Amino acid sequence: MAYPNLNRLYLIFPPSTSPASWEPMVTIPMGIAYLGASLREAGYEVGLLDSVVEAPYQETTVDEHISRFGLTYEQIMHRIRAFKPDAVGLSCIFSNQWPAVRELSRRIKAETPEMPILCGGAHPTFLSELCMKDAPVDFILKGESEESLVDLLGRLRDGRPVEDVDGLVWRENGAIRQNPKTGFIQDLDKLPFPAHDLLEPERYFKLALPMAYEFKSPRNLPIVTSRGCPCSCTFCSSTQLWGRRYRVRSAENVLKEMDWLVERFGIKELKIQDDNLTVNRERAKKIFQGMIERPWRLNWNTPNGIAVWTLDEEMLGLMKRSGCYEIILAIESGSQEVLTKLIKKPLKLEKVREVNRLAKKVGITRTAYFIIGFPGETREQIDRTVKFARELRLAAWALFIYNPLPGSELFRESLRLGYTTEESFFEAGNQYFSTKMSSAEWTATELEALIRREYVLSYFIGMIFNPADFFRRYFLFLRYRPSFLKYFAIRTWRTVMLQLKNKKPETKPARV
Repeated sequence: MAYPNLNRLYLIFPPSTSPASWEPMVTIPMGIAYLGASLREAGYEVGLLDSVVEAPYQETTVDEHISRFGLTYEQIMHRIRAFKPDAVGLSCIFSNQWPAVRELSRRIKAETPEMPILCGGAHPTFLSELCMKDAPVDFILKGESEESLVDLLGRLRDGRPVEDVDGLVWRENGAIRQNPKTGFIQDLDKLPFPAHDLLEPERYFKLALPMAYEFKSPRNLPIVTSRGCPCSCTFCSSTQLWGRRYRVRSAENVLKEMDWLVERFGIKELKIQDDNLTVNRERAKKIFQGMIERPWRLNWNTPNGIAVWTLDEEMLGLMKRSGCYEIILAIESGSQEVLTKLIKKPLKLEKVREVNRLAKKVGITRTAYFIIGFPGETREQIDRTVKFARELRLAAWALFIYNPLPGSELFRESLRLGYTTEESFFEAGNQYFSTKMSSAEWTATELEALIRREYVLSYFIGMIFNPADFFRRYFLFLRYRPSFLKYFAIRTWRTVMLQLKNKKPETKPARV
């Protein structure tokens, strides 16, 4: 079918789903920002809708513990009608966004059955056939799709066959067909900078709700300087989404975007969202040295974590001088056996201790991510992780419960062993703080109680051993976001009460 008038595209980031006691995180959705820029460069009229920033405190109850934050479905439909697009694109980065994407696609198709609906993101990339069966989506584009989206739209507009579009999933004569994702953009410098202007950054600045909540200035924006990962961690789907080759933007191109962000939007801080910012050490040093030499000064941190094994005193010192005030250490486990044999993460705990010590020496705040409850993990190994997190005396740490991520090796293993199903869409918003699995050595209830206890304890340890960081953080929260006090009090109170009462009934989840 040809769509000769296909010229006007509306890309939508859906509402967020999270625990009801949380304050929502609101950050520019880089996926649709990059796609919007590529479409605009190709000559299309583009509109971007971030359903969260439009109504961050508008809360729709999903169940007793879970809420959806952002525009309601009908409000989103009203925006679509007002924009009058020729096609709609729905972003679905996280699995717990799928129920919203599914409902929106059904409403759009019921109201405008001839208008093509496109979908992309990690969840439909890895569960594409199931998503096509579950929702009236016309096309799914796997993985990064700045080039494949432009290719697809050109073919639809000209009435040409779509069967050669890289990573495309589509319907043909009642059947679902799909192409593998084989093409990844090698020259990232040729991509236009994200279309932040279509999302109005001032709204994000006023809200001061960045990713991981940490900031020094509310005038912060994200930046991504690399894609892909050279590692093969079994719990992670990054290599399947972005490819196994680590691809980078040149230091010159990255610094040019930083110049643009300062001049165009007046930012004071960067959120560097790379998974592996410092893997290419020479490029990283060029970026940091360029930041030092610039007439502006930007604070920055790494909300997605950083590759600990790439850091040393020289690198950390350069990072500090370039404006880095916090690194989030993606440690995952305090058990070397779990790291090496179970999740195959190329990290030594002795290196973590060294980097933690050196970062403190140069004046960089350290926080960390940990995961417990991996299939096959023993209670002793879990206890080692908790002990290790405490021993590091970090400013803060986050302890998550493992849930199989579609596209990861452990997800495929969990499917094979019957621990999960493809239909488990993580409907609950707290997918990182609860689980449906247990083992002979631990239960879901025990891990959830442990998470609650450590959540409270991490604040006390951070306050005792890093008082300056602790009070600076909460002073900024209260200065720019007084509502934080309400959510912090509610969340802490509920956590303490649940820990003391432990009312949650014991369940009989799948054994791992």
